[in-house]
Amino acid sequence: MPSDLLPRLLVHLEEKRKKSCVILSGGIGAGKTRTGERLAAALTARGFTVGGILSPRVVRGGKTIGYTVRDLASGVEQPFASLNPPGVTVGKYFISEQGLAFARSAIARASRIAQAVFVDEVGRLELSGRGYAPALRALLHSRALPILLIRSSFVDAVVKTFSITHHEILSVEPDAPVSHPA
Repeated sequence: MPSDLLPRLLVHLEEKRKKSCVILSGGIGAGKTRTGERLAAALTARGFTVGGILSPRVVRGGKTIGYTVRDLASGVEQPFASLNPPGVTVGKYFISEQGLAFARSAIARASRIAQAVFVDEVGRLELSGRGYAPALRALLHSRALPILLIRSSFVDAVVKTFSITHHEILSVEPDAPVSHPA
């Protein structure tokens, strides 16, 4: 995890004057989820209330075969995406309807009670108005700090689609750990 990420997050959590959003951006396999796990643990250790979801990979034989979804507040995990039906098709994966409902519920609950809410990952489904989109819209209007994990190629579309005005993009690209205020 680049050393500047935690201090940048703390600035947003301690800055009460304007509503902001933090975007952890990187390519496929850049370490967004791993970085989110470390940041969530560091914030919790500093006494912040953390919630939302992270979606760790399920790897078998060195290949990604799916994802789980973890509620950061409870630690409970559920199956989320797999290479096999049933589910909502997104790329080569099938997203579980139960996993989506579980994730939306965790995001909504965290929006009401947490100081920092992680959402991993905002992408094609949300851009089409499905997936986490309703819970994400509520989060963006809550008092919590949204920390959105977004593939680099989707950042501009997500910012525009969800009308995110005050945000900072923190890159987790393995070879380019740079922050970009916007």
